[in-house]
Amino acid sequence: MPLSLYRPSKRPLVYEVVRLLTSTISTSSSASAKWISAIKNTSSPTKSLQIYTQMHRQSIPLDSFAVLHTLTSCTHLQNLPLLRHLHAHISKLGFTSNVYIMSSLLHGYSNACFDDARVLFDEMPERTIVTWNTMITGFSRSGNLNKARSLFDEMPIRNTASWSAMIASYINSGYQKKGITLFHKMLIHEKLKPDHFSLCTILSACGHMETIGLILGKSIHGFIIRNKYNLNVELGTSLVNMYAKSGFLKVASMVFNMMQYTNVVSWTSLICGAAQHGYIKEARTLFHEMQESDIKPNEFTFTGILSACVHAGRVRRCV
Repeated sequence: MPLSLYRPSKRPLVYEVVRLLTSTISTSSSASAKWISAIKNTSSPTKSLQIYTQMHRQSIPLDSFAVLHTLTSCTHLQNLPLLRHLHAHISKLGFTSNVYIMSSLLHGYSNACFDDARVLFDEMPERTIVTWNTMITGFSRSGNLNKARSLFDEMPIRNTASWSAMIASYINSGYQKKGITLFHKMLIHEKLKPDHFSLCTILSACGHMETIGLILGKSIHGFIIRNKYNLNVELGTSLVNMYAKSGFLKVASMVFNMMQYTNVVSWTSLICGAAQHGYIKEARTLFHEMQESDIKPNEFTFTGILSACVHAGRVRRCV
């Protein structure tokens, strides 16, 4: 029976893609390549699924690339029935031994239903670092840090992403000291260079550790400078947030001004840091500069300023 995931869309663009493909339908490898190319070049998961379904209905051979691209485009939809449907079709096509397809499917399940991800992980004949990292993050999100750490310790090979996943698991769950200890071990014992993600995670922990956190944060900042890390939006914002929370507004502003690109999170970190430490006038000035820069404030921007003004007894000055 043909695979029926979605009804054909009435959107002209999708109809045109399907029309062009069906006008040259063939079971030859060249025709199959056209369909696969169409899946790769679509701009949405729905369009990928529509073309994938048309391939199946027209008996166009579905190779691992077509399946992988379709599956990858759908992993963020958190649509469990769809993932199970694709899983069944993958099994029917005999692609359960393809580690790339199964890794993508595992990622999809980890976002939609972690219990399904656990079953799939246990059944996988071959696991990669990516699949292990996915499960570590999944167990962390579900609140099972012990199992996450157990998997981390069981891993035959660990890369920087593995360490970053476990460090983030601790810090995001409020165990800053454990996360920092693991970060230290990664640097000193494993001699691994941390990625931007792990540095941002550590800096976020520093912002919650008062004086000790500030000392560690300054050390991390020095490490970033010495190793010539690119000060992208995420890393720059993490430094701004760490210094602003600690009351070092001048340093926070200096880092902010060094950033090539900023976003609403960068501005909000600086504004809230100023407001929380009693610099209401400076916070309002920054807020106006933010608006003049065409950066739209979010709820955290407003909440941060108003909350600080309430504590300072200067609500009227913030209005």
